[in-house]
Amino acid sequence: MPTDLFAAPLLPFSIALCGVVAIAVLEALSAIVGHSLSGLVDDAMPDLSAGPHAELGVDGGAGVEGGFDGSFLDAALDWLSFGRVPFLVLVILFLIGFGGSGIALQAAADGLLGAPLAPLLAAVPALFGGGLVMRHLGRVVGRIIPKEETAAISRESFVGRMGVVSGGTARTGLPAQIRITDEHGTTHYLLAEPDDEGEEYGPGTPVIVVSLAGARARVMLDPTA
Repeated sequence: MPTDLFAAPLLPFSIALCGVVAIAVLEALSAIVGHSLSGLVDDAMPDLSAGPHAELGVDGGAGVEGGFDGSFLDAALDWLSFGRVPFLVLVILFLIGFGGSGIALQAAADGLLGAPLAPLLAAVPALFGGGLVMRHLGRVVGRIIPKEETAAISRESFVGRMGVVSGGTARTGLPAQIRITDEHGTTHYLLAEPDDEGEEYGPGTPVIVVSLAGARARVMLDPTA
């Protein structure tokens, strides 16, 4: 097992862990100047649903050939804890899971096989490790944050609240992340889609939650904005 964390077999995993440190430093620096890096990232995050999903033929309110539709994407995002915590927190959790599981895998391979695996080969199971950490710790963090900041409120109380689209473009069948602040000042993140079929709400759009359906919220454009 290489003792140098930046040796070739460990390089991608060490870079991932260095990314965690870099994000933490940038978050601290942004807090010093009165901003939140996490909030800025949520507001500026590109439309993640427009790229590969568009190529599959996804459009507002309809499924696609082959059986994939918005409910599949919704379930996948929810499984990975999207909408439960800020996007940057999920990035940190993934990097920790990817880097940690990759280094552990290389140590195990060196002990069992006498040599570490090729970095690209080791990266495949490490990606799954990152996804699992992202899923499970994302849920833990999502439960802890409200308890640390203030009293938690029920999801039903989100109905009627104003929020803003903070990640992606919300379309019918393709939810995006919205950010809501409750009466205690706690920020909550939900996956939401337009209540009116055919509407699209991009990042920064002010919205109002009109109903909840499972893991998703349905929203309308805030008429007062």
